[in-house]
Amino acid sequence: MQKVSCPVCGGVESIRLYPEYSGTCVTSQLDFLAHCTLDNRCCDSCGFIFNAAGVRGRTNLVYTQQNWKPKPQVLSFGNSIKSQQERALDVFEEMLPMPGSGRILDFGAGRGFFLEYFSRRHPGWEMFAIEPGGGQMEHAQRIPGALSYGVPYYKVELPHKMDCIVVMSVLEHLEDPLAALRWIVRNLADNGIVYMQHPDFEHLPGDLFCADHIGKLTPSYLEALCAHAGLKVVAGNTGRVMFNFACKAAVPSPLCTDARQALDIAHKAEHIAQASVACVREALETASRQGGTAAVFGTSPVGSMAPYMLGCPDAIHWIVDENQNVWGRQIGNATVIGPERMAECGITDVALAISPTYWEVVSQKLAAYNVRVHRPQT
Repeated sequence: MQKVSCPVCGGVESIRLYPEYSGTCVTSQLDFLAHCTLDNRCCDSCGFIFNAAGVRGRTNLVYTQQNWKPKPQVLSFGNSIKSQQERALDVFEEMLPMPGSGRILDFGAGRGFFLEYFSRRHPGWEMFAIEPGGGQMEHAQRIPGALSYGVPYYKVELPHKMDCIVVMSVLEHLEDPLAALRWIVRNLADNGIVYMQHPDFEHLPGDLFCADHIGKLTPSYLEALCAHAGLKVVAGNTGRVMFNFACKAAVPSPLCTDARQALDIAHKAEHIAQASVACVREALETASRQGGTAAVFGTSPVGSMAPYMLGCPDAIHWIVDENQNVWGRQIGNATVIGPERMAECGITDVALAISPTYWEVVSQKLAAYNVRVHRPQT
């Protein structure tokens, strides 16, 4: 195995993780990249879980307005259905209330939905946004009052220090997350707040198949990384597929992580990812024997990549998902539909390609549709 340096601590010893794969890979934006490699590793020194390949080394070519097309708005299902961005704003303000006025930077603004919701609640704030990808033009139109930068963060010279910096689902895309956190600290005003929301790899093992999530973050590792960069987590909301932090500036501390804990998380993720691929195989084989049609539930990378891992990329034609914003979307060879269309499409077998957090509740929901539900066996 070729030795590579850890993007965080520089250590060269690492443990190779599943899968070892080269070919067509899916991204978090529900698109595919050709000629891509998945080379997941866990650093033996600091426990950082990362993809040594994927889009690493070419992020400046991938995250551009021409190549990076933002996916439809993600819905959050709780007591009520809201967009993920609006739900995040609710959580942030529950953790640490927002001052009445100030300057806010959305560090990776995407299509601008977060700042749009924010501006409705806090019209007295000055807004700034960084987005090098394809959402920049849309968010510039959506929030015309914001000063928008369509370049990578390290090329941005802000005119002021920020009273609030929001970092939502960004650090997992960056080749050097520690450098990004240090940039954030330098641009934070005295007594400023940093709000973060990121996918928790411990609850999203399907990220092992995601070409652009080149860092696999967990609350414990990111908290240690923040402390090393000069941010103290003063409030948190964890235990779900997305975790949230509210941070304040602090004196940087040595990087103090638990590599053994990280490796345990990585091995558990490998086991679930392998079981999820096997689950898709089982659904395909059962549907074939019974003269039916198989589908996967969920737009997680594991559902899109399982047919490629099985050597039958054309085998799945339907992806079922509750998020109506992605209905009709084409992901590779599959079309995304709502559960209500399963009978119309002749679907008889559904493999769960989602976070284990949702296996039970989704299994119960699908029971009403007269389909065989295939759940990963772990």
